[in-house]
Amino acid sequence: MGAGHDGAARELARRLNDEGHVTEVRDFMKSAPLKIGDMVRVGYEFQLRHAAWTYELTYRLWYLLPLLVPPIGRFIAWLTRRRLLRWIEDFDADVVVSTYPLASVALGRLRETGKLAVPALNFITDFAVHPLWVHHGLDLNLAVHPRPASEAARLTGRPAVAAGPMVAPRFLRKTARTPARRALDLEVGDRAVLIVAGSWGVGGVPKTFRSIAASGHFVPIAVCGRDEKLRRKLEAIGGGRVLGWTDDMPALMAASDALIENAGGLTAMEALAAGLPVVSYRPIAGHGKQNTAEMQQAGVSRLAPDDRGLLQILEAVTTASPTKATMIKAGRAMFADDPTAYVLALAAGDGPAEVAAGAPARAAAFAGKGADIISIAVARSRRPLRSWGGRVAAAAIAVPLLWAGLTSGVDVAAAYGAGVAHPRGHTGNTTYLGVRLDARELADPAIQQELATLHATAVVDGATAGRYPAAIQRLASLDVDVENGGQGRILGRHGSGPPWRRAHGDIQASRLLERLAGQPVSVFVPGRRINVFDLVACRSAHSRTVVPNHVFRASDVDTVHMTARHTYVVDGERASAAELASLLSKVADQLSSAHLEGAPLDELR
Repeated sequence: MGAGHDGAARELARRLNDEGHVTEVRDFMKSAPLKIGDMVRVGYEFQLRHAAWTYELTYRLWYLLPLLVPPIGRFIAWLTRRRLLRWIEDFDADVVVSTYPLASVALGRLRETGKLAVPALNFITDFAVHPLWVHHGLDLNLAVHPRPASEAARLTGRPAVAAGPMVAPRFLRKTARTPARRALDLEVGDRAVLIVAGSWGVGGVPKTFRSIAASGHFVPIAVCGRDEKLRRKLEAIGGGRVLGWTDDMPALMAASDALIENAGGLTAMEALAAGLPVVSYRPIAGHGKQNTAEMQQAGVSRLAPDDRGLLQILEAVTTASPTKATMIKAGRAMFADDPTAYVLALAAGDGPAEVAAGAPARAAAFAGKGADIISIAVARSRRPLRSWGGRVAAAAIAVPLLWAGLTSGVDVAAAYGAGVAHPRGHTGNTTYLGVRLDARELADPAIQQELATLHATAVVDGATAGRYPAAIQRLASLDVDVENGGQGRILGRHGSGPPWRRAHGDIQASRLLERLAGQPVSVFVPGRRINVFDLVACRSAHSRTVVPNHVFRASDVDTVHMTARHTYVVDGERASAAELASLLSKVADQLSSAHLEGAPLDELR
């Protein structure tokens, strides 16, 4: 499920083998019957490549509804326990190590219920500790940095140690820079930027490559692996170096002045070991966004917000500067310890708390934060649900919680930006504005003209548009963007029925608006809390869902405050035409005083 998990497992096995121990690496995805693991792997890759918003949604769901974690953990353990236990018994293992989240959850459950007799250890390869990365049944958590170690201890009540990343030693050794640059035909003054996108090549690599090449200040170097389609696309852009498969990443890092990545994965850890500044840009959904944010908080990398910010950060980290020196020092400090020592201590029979408490005094390497390296929390007492009654009760709780996650949980996630439209890059002084109109306001010439002046979107529901088609056509003639506000009131009430039917009806209103306005309608602005069915319906219709940062209403707004790169909706449904006009005047004054430019909602991406 990614090179980061595989790479950590292989490097741990290599180190143990070199010390004379016997190891065996197994693929957890093969522990489930009926090739379920292969289907999960394919589905996960499809999500990342073609429906990243669904992965972002499910990734955030576990944070919003942590009570769903134990039931899914029990299910994963039940599905995989037979083969897992047979692997462990056949190998006669003294200790079991997981480098993959779902394996950790399964082993923790087996350890908790007594089915697994040998110690089980969790090696967390990510900076972000997802609720499905940890389990209180595991004996010990190892993490790449004090931040995830502390979070793992907090979530589980079990000992956690920041033992550092697992990368091959060749990245820790100094590689000659001059020959490496000569091989890439780099001039003395060239500032080379290495661009990677993980083992699957997921993410906006072409856009990043084009932005860096167009700047004229840097030379982009992209590693495409075996993705020939990506390689041809980058070669057509030009202005840099495009490479296929290579097994000499240390030389490429030695030749480069910075690394751009999008997931906080294995290559980022290798760059930190090599002393190469790491810049995260356009992170992939879910763990990519969380990892890169946590890495920036830890001071080991920088996260660029847009193309302009990316170039500014590259200016700082590709020349001798305090920013570059601080990042390199923080990154290299992560490698002060060796995870194999803790694995061997558990295998020898030492207790988890004893192993964690015996971590060496090299904590000082973490820039004075040594007290955070070893995070030992008090274990909490939990009794597993062993009886059928307990299982039924768990299911009775899980089903409504899952439904809540698909409905209100999605609404909360969307409020934080999951699965909905966002501002485009290079929009530093732009504010996105929509105005929801009722029948009287829609036909008011003064309000129509004000929308054109503000460059605001007219948000109209299908029922209202159907009754006043001439008003929609008048807005279109003024070049006002008209977007979908849902199906509206039908027979005196808003669309009812199951949420999936209501979502379908709301999105279908776009067709009527397109016909009346004579322009594309690709944005849905719900006037209610959204759910997963709305996001699915929008995706199927190639539409974007807009959840504003704030809704202004005439009844509760005295002053209007607006911020750049935020989205606002002015709700005129429960206001008179005069009240709405007054509110729009306040919006215009705020835009002028704050030196902001209004933009319609269809400019969101």
